[in-house]
Amino acid sequence: MLTEKQQAILDFINEYVEDNGFPPSVREIGRHFEIYPATVQDHISALERKGYLQKKRFQSRTLSILGRRTSTDREATSATPIVGRVAAGLPLLAQENLEDTVRLPKQWASAGAFLLKIQGNSMEGAHILDGDYVLVDPQQTAENGEIVVALIGEEATVKRFYHNDHGVTLKAENPRYKPIQIQRDETPSFKIIGRVMGVFRVMKK
Repeated sequence: MLTEKQQAILDFINEYVEDNGFPPSVREIGRHFEIYPATVQDHISALERKGYLQKKRFQSRTLSILGRRTSTDREATSATPIVGRVAAGLPLLAQENLEDTVRLPKQWASAGAFLLKIQGNSMEGAHILDGDYVLVDPQQTAENGEIVVALIGEEATVKRFYHNDHGVTLKAENPRYKPIQIQRDETPSFKIIGRVMGVFRVMKK
């Protein structure tokens, strides 16, 4: 999973190689993006860790692309925002909420989809762990049993959704957490933000 800047740098390296037959230097990348060489090195290191680049030591112009990416690859992806928090009173994609963007295949991320970082372990039974990112399809309705991002008053939560004539129940996937009951006359304080479509995890060394 690449950030928007990492994707842009990878695309630039790929296009430079196609045009010149060899990769750009760190300084050339820095001049193109108007960033410091040290910042370029940080991005290159991240691309190495994620398996997109290989850097040969003790050689000039040492970058090689693992699995060449083309403009068609970029057209098949969409920029998906990472939302740090969901807050009442603010538009979902307000600048205050955004942390970064990544490019995901369009068949995964529908128009308007976003990633939300999980805090806590209430959904570990559904294999959604603390620090994971869930891919959310924005919508205000859901079917019984679906996992949703919901706003209750000022607080956002990720839970499994159930409803009946009496109101709404939000269930955790962890026995240590009690279900959240929302009576029918309390539903004005409750809002579905979207439905969870997938989970992404950054593996720690």
